[in-house]
Amino acid sequence: MQIEHNNIVWKNLANPDFQDLDFLDKELDASHLVLKDLLGFNKRPKIEEFDHYLFLVIHFPVFNEKTRQTIPTEIDFIITQEMVLTVYQSENPVLINLFEDLNNNEECHPECFKSAGWLLFYILDKMIDSCLPMLDHIHEKIETIEEKVFDGQEKEMLKEIAFVKRDIIDFRRTIKPQRSVLELLSRKMARFFKENLEIISQEVVGSEIRVWNTLENHKEMIEAIESTNSNLLSFQINQVMHTLTFFSIVLFSLTFLASFFSMKVIETFETPLSLLGIGLLMITTVIFITVIFKNKRWL
Repeated sequence: MQIEHNNIVWKNLANPDFQDLDFLDKELDASHLVLKDLLGFNKRPKIEEFDHYLFLVIHFPVFNEKTRQTIPTEIDFIITQEMVLTVYQSENPVLINLFEDLNNNEECHPECFKSAGWLLFYILDKMIDSCLPMLDHIHEKIETIEEKVFDGQEKEMLKEIAFVKRDIIDFRRTIKPQRSVLELLSRKMARFFKENLEIISQEVVGSEIRVWNTLENHKEMIEAIESTNSNLLSFQINQVMHTLTFFSIVLFSLTFLASFFSMKVIETFETPLSLLGIGLLMITTVIFITVIFKNKRWL
């Protein structure tokens, strides 16, 4: 699939094989290492400059609703003076929708297809901006967790907090390495195309910084909520331990008194009046222990 305007072409290839990329070897004399990277998965973003083209690897997060996990999807770019080629193995809905929107809306072509460099930064800017709605979704989940934590659902929120933290970790792992690559890209593009792309390149870098700052804010929020949730759970456990300690001491004291006065060697306590006295002593002991726990604020 491709879109062409102003002698600038955007080719978009999904799950290509060596035959689909054969034109790169013929037209650009592309390195076999580059072709291999286009067909595989690269763990890190990178940019490489060649005589007639630039090779760029960028990762973008995609949220999987079934597994409730954010996963990185790789998009590879080949940039020449007249063409931007995007290649991906894992489907990225944002890129697909962006391509279809440009293909169906010719009015946007003059703005987007000023040059191959401008088109590349336009695509990157739209892809990075697409991260913000996903971050808004994480923010909504954080607010929901916060409400439930203070609504007495501390135990239920332990798993939800773990899910959100995993999303943020996956997001950070995808976004963090890209900033240096994008800054390097802006310098290489200016030299490669010999045109002023500073405005749109700085906009792309600014979008990346905005996404990262939002992500850092979410990280601090969920960590604070997790700490608060842990403190509330610890307080509840302490309350239970105080209650159990109270009953243990009471039962031990009553058992000791009952055992002591049940010994046959003490004959003077076998009358009904003595039994009443023993009962009063036990009640007094319970009251005494209760008063101590109340004064210590353990109950």
